[in-house]
Amino acid sequence: MSSIQAPPGAEGLIQQFAQQFTSTTTFLLATIDTAVIDISRVAYVTILMVGILLYFSHASVRLGKDLLKGGIILALVVEFVFPWLTRL
Repeated sequence: MSSIQAPPGAEGLIQQFAQQFTSTTTFLLATIDTAVIDISRVAYVTILMVGILLYFSHASVRLGKDLLKGGIILALVVEFVFPWLTRL
């Protein structure tokens, strides 16, 4: 029986590939995390502005109040919960 042997230096190449993969994946996840937070900030600011407009113009007081509540909850989640989750 013949056994297949890895060429010399293959272990170093595998370790180098794994390290490069890890660093690239970490960078990608950090970029995605930043993008999600930025998009969420735009979303809750927009929701709050529309809620304020509807509530104070009396066009739809109930919808405006609901949008304000939702915008505040989304703002709290984005500003406090997301950063806490990324530190875990």
